[in-house]
Amino acid sequence: MANATQQMPEHVGAAYKDAVDNTLFLKRQQWLATNYALLLYAAIFIISAHYFNRTDLARNWLGVLTIVTFIVHWYMLHSFQRAIEKYKDRLAWIYSTYFTADERAGLDVQLEPRSHWYQPEVYIGLMALSLVGAVLTAIYLWSVR
Repeated sequence: MANATQQMPEHVGAAYKDAVDNTLFLKRQQWLATNYALLLYAAIFIISAHYFNRTDLARNWLGVLTIVTFIVHWYMLHSFQRAIEKYKDRLAWIYSTYFTADERAGLDVQLEPRSHWYQPEVYIGLMALSLVGAVLTAIYLWSVR
């Protein structure tokens, strides 16, 4: 149980700031990785439309590049999400140690253990966006004449 008179040491305050800053940074990186994946799908689409015929081996290589882009994007988002959860666990420890139950209730901080899939809306949304981009690019590559 948290001690109401316990003050947060300076090094714990630094760890708190680090966890918050890294969580925000990783969330921005998720969006940035998705933007780059979508730009790569668009570049593949444009290159295929302007420079290659339907029967070219290059279209197949561009299709492989599309699939690799999706897999790398998924891996990056998954890595970012795991790191975010690590920082959220650090924040939960700080909240449980240095904040009283009333303070946690007032801040709406829940300390129960959460799985990796706690509030996955952004992660799933970004993956769905990437999947749609990859599928549309692959359909264009292998079906448009």
